[in-house]
Amino acid sequence: MKVLFVNACMRGEKSRTLILCRDYLQKLKEKHPEAVMEEVDLNQLEFELQTGDVLEYRDALRHADDFDNEMFDLAKQLIAADHVVVGAPYWDLSFPAALKNYLERCSVDKLTFVYNEHGVPVGQCRAEALTYITTSGGFIGDLNFGFDYIKGLCGVLFGIQKFYFASAEGLDIVGADIDAKLEEAGAKLEEIVREI
Repeated sequence: MKVLFVNACMRGEKSRTLILCRDYLQKLKEKHPEAVMEEVDLNQLEFELQTGDVLEYRDALRHADDFDNEMFDLAKQLIAADHVVVGAPYWDLSFPAALKNYLERCSVDKLTFVYNEHGVPVGQCRAEALTYITTSGGFIGDLNFGFDYIKGLCGVLFGIQKFYFASAEGLDIVGADIDAKLEEAGAKLEEIVREI
């Protein structure tokens, strides 16, 4: 099993989201010792925004079926994963912009998806499931636009069918028991690992 960890924890090792992600990945590795873990650290990744010029260049390569260019490496890595883990703090009702940039880089017609004869996208990703892990200072409630976007994009376009979600919320509220909240989220992650 190949596990791809998309690390959008922009505060690095200080990130509470990253603490949960590392715990989840460790538990996953314990259950599946044969698993190969790959990480894309969006804090370290440097590539251009999807400007008009970048899209024009990408489209020229795509129309020529030339997918050897390094700009397609992230999409190819995503396609090859058996399980995807996204770790992203809850920022401004969604997630950090670096994650959106990454997803745009991975959304490539003829690579991560193709259109069938009816014009419907058919996902090309091997992963059956994606686990989304987040933390928030307040409470997410019905405003989980980050996870909803991930489910929409990865389900409709990439072909991933099963989605898991775990969060530790209310971490910045005065008097919050942060350790207890992280433990509660960790217990949810243990449940997810048992299913995978």
